[in-house]
Amino acid sequence: MSERRNVNAMMVRAGAAALTVWAMAALVAPAAAQPVADTFRGKTVRMLLPTAPGGGRSLYALPFAGYFGKHIPGNPTVLPVFMPGAGGLIAVNNAHGVAAPDGLTIVSPLTSVVTAQALGDEAVKYDAGKLNWIGRITDATRIFFVSSRIPERVLADFRSHEVVIGSSGRGSETYLNPAFMNKIFGTKFKIVTGYQSAGAMNMAVERGETEGAFSTWNDVGSYHPDWLPDGKIRIVLQIGLAKHPALPDVPLLIDLAKSPAERSIFRFVSSDSAMGLPIVAPPGIPPERVAALRQALRETSADPDFLADAQMRGLPIRPVAGGDVQKIVDSVIATPKDVIATIKQSIEDAKSDAKAR
Repeated sequence: MSERRNVNAMMVRAGAAALTVWAMAALVAPAAAQPVADTFRGKTVRMLLPTAPGGGRSLYALPFAGYFGKHIPGNPTVLPVFMPGAGGLIAVNNAHGVAAPDGLTIVSPLTSVVTAQALGDEAVKYDAGKLNWIGRITDATRIFFVSSRIPERVLADFRSHEVVIGSSGRGSETYLNPAFMNKIFGTKFKIVTGYQSAGAMNMAVERGETEGAFSTWNDVGSYHPDWLPDGKIRIVLQIGLAKHPALPDVPLLIDLAKSPAERSIFRFVSSDSAMGLPIVAPPGIPPERVAALRQALRETSADPDFLADAQMRGLPIRPVAGGDVQKIVDSVIATPKDVIATIKQSIEDAKSDAKAR
């Protein structure tokens, strides 16, 4: 359980840091606060969730919603609404093109919300650069783990042995990540689709249906805190812009790049993890309401009761302010066209190779 204690300790430190960094930002100008409070008082804020119940999205969003409303002026009720479909894009499309720009609809999009736009996904009906990014609750460092029943330990080992990987579908990261690595690294992942949630994919490894999975550290560390300490799994790789504090010895995808061009590609692929679990609101919302929602997220992320609740649930909280999330978004959108073209071609090639296997 040492791994669990380390995660909990880091969560407490993150909460304390948030209290210090955001202390001076905790006051909303009195002249603006009352009109904003009148907007939200007695209302319900819908929090759209782009997945079905279960998995890391529910794990974080449901308790967060219970505290978030307490920090919004007027103390509205925050109601989670599950809206799955189109690889998580239906919820974002709804927030962008259907929901009124009044601050009463927010969405917690999947990490691929920006890369899907950059890659020209036809299901994207929004402009991520115009959404109001409220902030991030935590990161979503992706990991590739395998059952300890198989001997492979490093990525190079998977070039000579076929390993069965579970996936939710061809449009998801659980498919694109292993397919991409088959193309770039010559691995031999056999991807089996049809799993409905991250939890189902993770449990398939434990049951022996599959031999590994591309998941997130939050999902594995929170739902299965015994797996790593008890030696049930090995984490082979992590995908993010920086190593997760709980995984200092696990190789980072970006560090495997052999050229600046390859590093640019890996950085794009890894940017989803840095997006983590963000909160966004539709474009066109009055600035004072956006500021109030951002302030509420900052306060919730530093709320001792929320942090204690999260710690009890084993949920690391690693918040990022809305402006900093916006910088990540802008960076992804500004990815050079030649890098995007290379990534798209690699993905298409990987999909074709997978079909032929």
